[in-house]
Amino acid sequence: MRRLVTRLFPSGKGPKDPKPAVSSQPVTPAAAVSPSPAPAPLPPPCISLQVMSDLHLEVGQQYAGFDFPVTAPYLVLAGDVGCLADYDAYLGFLRRQTERYTRVFLVLGNHEFYGLDFATGLRIAQKMEDEPSLGGKLCLLQQTRADIGGSSVTILGCTLWSSVPAEDRDIVTSKVADFRNIKDWIVEDHNNAHRSDLRWLKAELQTLRSELGSISEQAYHETGAVNAAPTERSVVVITHHAPLVQGTSRPEHLQNPWASAFATDVLTVGKWDLVESWIHGHTHYSCDFGAGGVRVVSNQRGCRLPALPPQMQDEEAKRDDAFDPTKVIRVPMK
Repeated sequence: MRRLVTRLFPSGKGPKDPKPAVSSQPVTPAAAVSPSPAPAPLPPPCISLQVMSDLHLEVGQQYAGFDFPVTAPYLVLAGDVGCLADYDAYLGFLRRQTERYTRVFLVLGNHEFYGLDFATGLRIAQKMEDEPSLGGKLCLLQQTRADIGGSSVTILGCTLWSSVPAEDRDIVTSKVADFRNIKDWIVEDHNNAHRSDLRWLKAELQTLRSELGSISEQAYHETGAVNAAPTERSVVVITHHAPLVQGTSRPEHLQNPWASAFATDVLTVGKWDLVESWIHGHTHYSCDFGAGGVRVVSNQRGCRLPALPPQMQDEEAKRDDAFDPTKVIRVPMK
């Protein structure tokens, strides 16, 4: 029998099994398995800065009583914290902040100089920065560059006094208290200080461009890789006076003939490509908007009595430009 099977089916196998009957029911294809979506990229690491200005603690001597929560490791005080003539009280306020923050960055506003002449104010501010009780944690930003360690964030800070046109000189002198309260301060001094600050700021940015270009070239020669080393930094500029007119003051104040004492259109002229954020004060108008690729931020308390009535506090909180003592900006590290 085996020979017969072999002869009929040389492969040694019997006939194939009959095909199963075809069902008349439609066959539902197996559901396709969708690939899992790729995980969202992690946001770049950031440096967090708690930002405020124009606390005006000299009003009612609030240096000891004004308090606010810590919401970031670094505190930025963009001027008009108080008057340097109130040295001990001002120092006490700063001491409490340096005990709570990794670093405190202070720009001098116009009110810092009230009751003093400009040169004396600068000497007192430098003395305050060097106070042993502050533990080296106060950084006075008077035409100062500060690189935050372990990051690619650079801070450039100065007062950036505004530029007052010749035709506004008389009205500005009569309407703006700086020219009565800062000893021997005149519009020419104000404008000279503006030019000095702006010249310094532009020079620092050019220095940064040169440094970053050198780093890139050196990395290329050492490794042959174009991206072998970071060639960018996140630059934060901190000034007291505003770098733009539009958007930094209450709209109803823009037409005041003395408005040039508060803001100058700096961002509309020149090269600011390295600047990620620009923090300012002085106008008593909080804002946060973009202009030419730069984030313009202010968080200003303004002149307030030590204790506002509850109704006034509620009205203040509802305003679009209300002061937020917890305000934080996050600067991405490049």
